[in-house]
Amino acid sequence: MGTMKIYRILAILFAFAGLGIMIYLTYLHYANAQSFCDFSAEVSCDVVTTSIYSEVFGIPMSLLGIGFFSLLIVLLFFYKKDAVFQSVFFLALFMLVPSFYLTFIEVSVIKAFCVLCESSKVTMIGILIISFLAARKTTPIPLRNTIPIIIGGLLVVGITYFAQMSGGTKEDYSELFLCANDNQVIYYKSVRCSSCRRQEQVFGPAYSKLQSIECHPDGDNPQPELCLEKNITKTPTFIIERDGVEVKRAIGIQQIPEFADFAGCSVSSNE
Repeated sequence: MGTMKIYRILAILFAFAGLGIMIYLTYLHYANAQSFCDFSAEVSCDVVTTSIYSEVFGIPMSLLGIGFFSLLIVLLFFYKKDAVFQSVFFLALFMLVPSFYLTFIEVSVIKAFCVLCESSKVTMIGILIISFLAARKTTPIPLRNTIPIIIGGLLVVGITYFAQMSGGTKEDYSELFLCANDNQVIYYKSVRCSSCRRQEQVFGPAYSKLQSIECHPDGDNPQPELCLEKNITKTPTFIIERDGVEVKRAIGIQQIPEFADFAGCSVSSNE
């Protein structure tokens, strides 16, 4: 078996490993399920994959990862010329730049380490090294050609940063949530719930004034027994009770007008 064929097989294996990781992370993002790599608050794939930094423009980062690894597999399988390794090298280099930004966010902002997220970077580095060694045998890669790729990756980092920072409302809906409290609205949430993160982005910083119940045992002041008693099967869920009797409930992400109508309150904000 020739050296170039070995390089191709190794790159394909790394790409399939990365694809598998991305598929699983995407499942975790949407399924509100606990992963096998949820070891503690500091080492948890769940904390990272449900944070607001796990997506950009509403698209999970892991879904973009699926696209990246799938593209590599297609290239390596169907483009038989050895020149493909140069394209694979540049693609891997480009994607590694925003990937390292996400690692920085894990360490400095989320303060949780995602074993699978970092494992995917290992596969990307493996592909980068293999493609570099393979490309060097056919067409050497000048250092100057990598500079625009790195700059492009940094531009993606900038776009990602501003998109994540600008997500959600900055308006203060304190009066709405205080009114909802007066009308006995209870917000049932979970620390592992990605939809709850998005709901809180919709509500803005004042959401913390809303009466809430944590359903997951790992959250702050958890009350999982109460959530079972109230038949909370999905979070976020909002329930209004009168004298211990449920009047109505809303399940899933609520926009401000919908929530105000549900709570029987008017929409006003303090900008």
